[in-house]
Amino acid sequence: MSLGGTDSARGALLASRGWGLVLLACIVLLAVQVLRGAPLDTRITALLPEHQQGELIARADDSLASTFERRFLLLVASDATPHAAPVEAVNELRQALTASGIIASLDSQSPPRPDQTLTPYRYRLLTDSLARQDAEAWRQRGLSRLFAPGVDADLERDPFGLLDGWLEARFQGPVSWHPGGPGVVTDKTEWSLIGATLAASPYDMALQQELSAVLERFGQAHPELTLLRAGLVFHAAAGARQASHEIATIGLGSLFGILALLALVFRRPLVIATLLLPVATGLVFASALTWLIFGSLNLITLAFGASLIGLSVDYALHLQCTRQLNPGRSLRLFWPGLALGLASSLCAYLVQLATPLPGLRQMATFTALGLIGAWLSVRLWLPRLPLYHHPATATIARWLDRLRVGRGQRWVYPALALVLAVAAVLALTGSTTSHDLRQLNPSPAALIAEQQRVQTLLERPANFRYLIVSGETPDALLKRLEQLDEPLSRLEREGHLSSHRHLAQAVPSMQTQEHNLERVRERYAAALPELLTAAGLPSTLIPRLEDPLHEVPYLSPQTWLSSRAGEADRALWLDGLERPAALITIGEVDATASKALTQLAESPDVIYRDRVAALSQQLALLSEELVRWLALALALLVVVFGLRYRRHAWRVLLPPVGAVIITLGLYALSHTGLTLFHLLGLLLVLGIGLDAGIFSTEHPQDPGAWLAISLSCASSLLAFGLLAFSATPALHFLGQTCLIGLVATWCLVPLARGATERAGVAAHRGVAGSDTQELESSSHGRST
Repeated sequence: MSLGGTDSARGALLASRGWGLVLLACIVLLAVQVLRGAPLDTRITALLPEHQQGELIARADDSLASTFERRFLLLVASDATPHAAPVEAVNELRQALTASGIIASLDSQSPPRPDQTLTPYRYRLLTDSLARQDAEAWRQRGLSRLFAPGVDADLERDPFGLLDGWLEARFQGPVSWHPGGPGVVTDKTEWSLIGATLAASPYDMALQQELSAVLERFGQAHPELTLLRAGLVFHAAAGARQASHEIATIGLGSLFGILALLALVFRRPLVIATLLLPVATGLVFASALTWLIFGSLNLITLAFGASLIGLSVDYALHLQCTRQLNPGRSLRLFWPGLALGLASSLCAYLVQLATPLPGLRQMATFTALGLIGAWLSVRLWLPRLPLYHHPATATIARWLDRLRVGRGQRWVYPALALVLAVAAVLALTGSTTSHDLRQLNPSPAALIAEQQRVQTLLERPANFRYLIVSGETPDALLKRLEQLDEPLSRLEREGHLSSHRHLAQAVPSMQTQEHNLERVRERYAAALPELLTAAGLPSTLIPRLEDPLHEVPYLSPQTWLSSRAGEADRALWLDGLERPAALITIGEVDATASKALTQLAESPDVIYRDRVAALSQQLALLSEELVRWLALALALLVVVFGLRYRRHAWRVLLPPVGAVIITLGLYALSHTGLTLFHLLGLLLVLGIGLDAGIFSTEHPQDPGAWLAISLSCASSLLAFGLLAFSATPALHFLGQTCLIGLVATWCLVPLARGATERAGVAAHRGVAGSDTQELESSSHGRST
C-alpha cells in the first residue's frame, strides 16, 4: 500500500473514532437531560410566531396568560336530580385536590365581599341609574330600604343604599353562593363550582397525570355526578397524551414497517442492524443537540422526528445496494451523489429556519441534525463493516428494474407532459389557502365543547380579543376607558357584542368620582330631610348622616387590585410600562362590532388585538415567505443541477417537481385549502424526491440504485405517510401531503431513468454496473 493510501486509511480510522466519541458525548448529554427532568413542551402555540408587535402587545398577552394559564375550573352536578351535587362529594373532591400536592390554592368557599373593600369609598361610587334619578326617587328608595323585609339597611352609614346599588350593577353574575360554596343555577341544573390555581406549569406532565388521576378516581367513586372541566391544563394534558401516543404508534409503526420491508429484501439480520445503525445515531445526535440548543423538546417535534427513521435509512440503503449489487464498483463514484443528496435535503429542510416560528425552527434543526448524523455514520462507519449477501436481493432488484419505460413506450412522455400541464393549470387557478389558527387546535372536540359549556354557564368568554388602551397617567387612562365604554355599551345593547370588561367599571376616574360625590351631596341635601320626616325620625340626625360626606377618600386602582375582590381584574391593568396601559376584554363579536372595534383602534392610544385572527394572518404571511424561500432554493438547485448534469438535469428535477405539481393539482381538484403544514409536507416531498432524482440520474442503468430508491420511497412513505392518520391537525396535513407526494415521486422515477440500455452496448461502453458512458462523462468525470 502506498504512503498516501496509508495516510488516507489512518485518517478515515481517526474520523470514524472521532465520530464515535461525539456520539458518546451525545448519549451522556441526553442521559443528563433526562435524569435532571428537562422539560418536554406540549404547547401547540410553540409552532406560532413569537411576539413581533412590540412590548405592549407582548405584555398584554403575557398578562392574560399568567393570570389564566394556571387556573382551572370544575363544575359538578348530579345526574339524578336538578339539585346541586352533595356537599360531601364536592368537599371530597376539594380535599383530594389539596392532598395531591399539585394545587397552590383553592378558591374560597365564601363570597369575596367587595363591600368590605369599598365601604370607605361608597359616596364616590354611583350607578348611572341612581345618578339620573331625582330627589323624590331617592326618598322612595330610602323608605323602601327602611321598611322592606329582608333588607339590611344602615340608616347612619348608607341610608340610600349607594353601595348595594353599585355592587348590584357592577358585580352581578351567574355565580351564587350557598352554604356548600359557590355555584351556578340554570333552569334545569344546579352546579357546584370549584376553582383552583396550580402549583406548577400546566405543561408539567407529572402534574397533568396527577390531576387526571384525581379526577378519574372521583368519577369512578361518584358515577352519578357530572363533572365539567375548563382550563389550559386539560388541553395540555390531552395534547401530551395524544403526542405520546403518536410517538409510539407512528414511530414504532414506521420502524416495524421498515424492518419488515428490509427483512423481505435483504434476508440478513446483520444487514438490517447495519441499516438501522444510522437511524439510531441520527436520532441520538439530533435529540441531544436540539435539546441543548432550545432548552426543551416539543412533543410535536419528537412525533415529527420519529419520521426521521424513513429519511436517515435512505443513505444506508443506497450504500448497501451499491456494495451488494455492484461489488466491483469504487465507492469514489458513489460519495458525490450521496453528498449532493444530503445537501439538497438540507437545503429543503433548513428553509424552515428562516421562519419566526420557534417550533418549526426546532423541527428543522432536529431534522437537519438527524440527517447529518445519519450521513456521517454511513460515510465513516458502514464501509468498514463486512457485507452479507443474499440472492433474494439481486432477484428483487432485477424484478424492480423492469418497471421502467421501454423503447416502444415513448408515448408515455407526451402523456406525462399533459398530466403535469393539467395539474399545473389546476394548481395555478384552483389552489386556495386556509390559515385559520383554530384548525390547528389538537384538543379533542369533546374537551373543546366542555370548555365552551363552562364558559357559557359562567358567562366568561375566551380572552383572545381585547383593546389595549394607554394614557399619560393612571387617572387619564381611567378617563379614556370611560370614554370607550360608551360605544362598547351601545354595541352590547344592540346585540353586536356579547360583553366587555375593563377596570374603570370597578374604579371610576377621579373626575367621575368627584362628580359622583357632588351628586350624592346634592341628593342628600334634597332627599334626606324628607326621608327622615317620612320615617318619623328627628331632623337632628341630618348633621350626623351628612358628616361622612365631607372627607371621602378616592378609590385608586392599586387599592382595588390589591384586595381579594379585585383579583380577577389584575390582568386588566399593565404595570411597569413607560405609559400606563390597560385592557378591555371583548366577548363574542359580529361583523358590525368587529368593524367598530377596528375604527376605535384608529386612535393612537388604542390597539385592537384579535389574537386568533392576528396569528392566522401571521401563518398566512409565513406561508407566503416559505413559498418564496422554496422558489429561491429550487432556482438555486436548478442552476447546480444544470451545471452538473447539463441536458440530463430534467431527470433529476422530474421526480420532486413533478410530485409537487401533481400534489397541488389534486388539492386544487378536491378544493382543499392549503395550510402552512401542507407546504411543509411539500418541502419534505421535494427533499425525498431530490434524493431519488439524483441517484437515478447518477446511476440510470443500475438496478441497485433503483432498488435503493424504491426502498427509500417505501420507508419514507411508511414514516411520513403514517402522519396522515395523526389526530394532531398540523401533523395530519403534513402526512397527507407526503402520502400523495411520495407515491407520485416513486411513480415518476422510472420515467426519469429513461429506456433500458442494451446489455451489449452497455458492456461495450465499459461502464461499471451498467451506467451510461454519456452520464458518466458528464457527471462523474467532473466530480471525481
